[in-house]
Amino acid sequence: MTRPRYSRMSAVAAHLPERRISTDELEDIIQENSPEFRVPRGMIRRMTGVAHRYLRPDDQMPSDLAVTAAGKALADAGWQPGDLDLIVFAAVSMDLLEPATAHVVAAKLGAGCPVFDVKNACNSLLNGLEVGDALIRSGAYRRVLVCCGECPTHILRKSVSGPREFLDAMVGYTVSDVGAAVLLEASDEPGLLGFGMRAISSEWPAGAVPLPGVPSGASRLRFDLPVMARAVHRLVDEETLAWSSGRTGLPMTEVSMCCAHLAAGALADDFSATVGIPRSKLVTTITSHGNTASATLPLQLDLALREGRAARGDTVLLAGLASGISLGFLWLRL
Repeated sequence: MTRPRYSRMSAVAAHLPERRISTDELEDIIQENSPEFRVPRGMIRRMTGVAHRYLRPDDQMPSDLAVTAAGKALADAGWQPGDLDLIVFAAVSMDLLEPATAHVVAAKLGAGCPVFDVKNACNSLLNGLEVGDALIRSGAYRRVLVCCGECPTHILRKSVSGPREFLDAMVGYTVSDVGAAVLLEASDEPGLLGFGMRAISSEWPAGAVPLPGVPSGASRLRFDLPVMARAVHRLVDEETLAWSSGRTGLPMTEVSMCCAHLAAGALADDFSATVGIPRSKLVTTITSHGNTASATLPLQLDLALREGRAARGDTVLLAGLASGISLGFLWLRL
């Protein structure tokens, strides 16, 4: 068998739970459960930019959201679960510590291929695509499902005792539950054009969600947005962009749309200016969908394709920002 030169995206899909609540509704819930604290109305929206978020049913797990999204992607591509050579589950959330959630996804889909998980905070799915692309180009597999199910709303604190607890819980008020899936396949034509990955791991305490009862150097949920923003500026510079785009031979002017995972709505203009892409080309979903973690980029791609904002043949830049702190770019031809 001839080793394929490239991989391409055959389909992308996202699944949003039916329940969608506004920030005003969330503030009502917090107030109802916090009799000793007067919720400052409008503060969550002002600080985060989030207007709505999605909540999964209590009986749904990350694998369920991933499976629903994967089913949509398989149907769009005209594939069956048995056509898959590999499943990569790439998310912040997981069903279990052991085994890999990818096993649960495969069992629910009825697939019999090898599986494994990839985890790197909100860049998990982007790294999953990097791994899938490399394995396809190596000749090991020809059809790969990279999927995620994000269920971060379990950290949403409905009861707070005072201003400090309210501010500490702010990150939890931005998050949203969603499933997403991307199908990759071997191709003679370029699809996934190139990746650029950087990290400043010394700043990892700026964004940390500790495991309960496990000593880790992080005693509580913490997201220091100013520290993370400064780190991102260090990562997103002319050298990084030149290095990343140089791997594809594509200047930024070739990009018709940029999908970006941002932790707050206020970061959009700053990110656009720092990367050097017009704000009109930047796709963000933080306001309308909340922080959807590693599902953000496929969610944005799915929405853009369905709304006609992007079309097959377009060149798209995917930009992932994650605690750790890591930055990732993917140049993609749809």
